[in-house]
Amino acid sequence: ALPIHRAAGNQAGEATTLLNTGSVYENLGEKQKALDYYGQALPLYRVVGDRSGEASTLTGIGLVYDNLGEKQKALDYYAQALPIHRAAGNRSGEASTLNNIGLVYDNLGEKQKALDYYGQALPIHRAAGNQAGEATTLGNIGLVYSELGEKQKALDYYGQALAIHRAAGNQAGEATILLNTGSVYDKLGEKQKALEYFGQALPIYRAVGDRSGEASTLNNIGLVYDNLGEKQKAL
Repeated sequence: ALPIHRAAGNQAGEATTLLNTGSVYENLGEKQKALDYYGQALPLYRVVGDRSGEASTLTGIGLVYDNLGEKQKALDYYAQALPIHRAAGNRSGEASTLNNIGLVYDNLGEKQKALDYYGQALPIHRAAGNQAGEATTLGNIGLVYSELGEKQKALDYYGQALAIHRAAGNQAGEATILLNTGSVYDKLGEKQKALEYFGQALPIYRAVGDRSGEASTLNNIGLVYDNLGEKQKAL
């Protein structure tokens, strides 16, 4: 598609194809290639005046830098994308970017800032009827409260996220919340409840083919049995 758009002088089509190509490379884990394609798409979107495409590209670049561990660069690109999403009335893009900023601050250990950005994203997801985004943000808030030691608050947010994931049939999201909920109960000393949630997560991770999630759940179950003195089961 790309050389055809270029030959026809269709800059808008070229920019979209570059953005999509970058997104594929991002998903393949080829971060530098993703940055290369995003970097080509960005000035084209600016030339044709496509603010929504520009903001999506800036968000994509931010996500790559976030995954590369370059948190400050990620924040810089997200900060450029945010006002453009707002100006274009792209509420979904705004909420996703707010959520991404929250994730960066969470990883940087700035938990209150993370909660602030998640708190801004949540009502936008709800207003737009974006249940997937709402559930993701609820889960992220729960994770911050868990890290802050506010276990009951964490359980409350996880409970809200779980209901939405189940209603939407999002098994991957459901499994993650079940695993996180089990971890909270484990830390609270409620070992049987922890095993119950881990036991619910395990077959879902297997069903969706998430080997990493499956291994984490098996490991957590092992830790609980170890703490309960059931060493053979732990092994």
